[in-house]
Amino acid sequence: MARWYRLSMMAVILLVVWGCGKTSSLEGQVGDGKGQPMAEVKPVQIRFTKANNGVITDSVTGLDWYVGPNHDNNWHQGKAWTENLTVAGGGWRMPTVPELKALYQKGASPYNMDPLFQTTGVWVWSGQLHDAVSAWGFAFYNGLEGWHGLDYAYGRQAFAVRSRR
Repeated sequence: MARWYRLSMMAVILLVVWGCGKTSSLEGQVGDGKGQPMAEVKPVQIRFTKANNGVITDSVTGLDWYVGPNHDNNWHQGKAWTENLTVAGGGWRMPTVPELKALYQKGASPYNMDPLFQTTGVWVWSGQLHDAVSAWGFAFYNGLEGWHGLDYAYGRQAFAVRSRR
């Protein structure tokens, strides 16, 4: 019975911290119900939160993200999509390579980014041109940046980003 209590108490605390969407005020020690401390609990900052409209807020960078349609997009299609996106008041653009790199979290999901980014895209376009016929992007499957022709679409996806409003 004591083991179940310990696990369920930890699960409740983790659930409360995970669901709050901001820095938790829980701090101190978690006990076993008999006056014995089990673990030290430190405040936890949740980096990403997702609103009902699909906007993902990054508390570390101060950026809002919106995941593009889960299908192959060439750079022109991705750019048009971000420029015409009106979700949550608009103001969206294509991300830079450093902004995309900041999302990379090896092993966090099958796509090496926070699971809130519900995507099948493993390579995301940036708004940065490499030259007149190609643009930079980021490969989440291996954590490397690279460039492809603007008309290349296979396995390519668009994300939209903006400064937090």
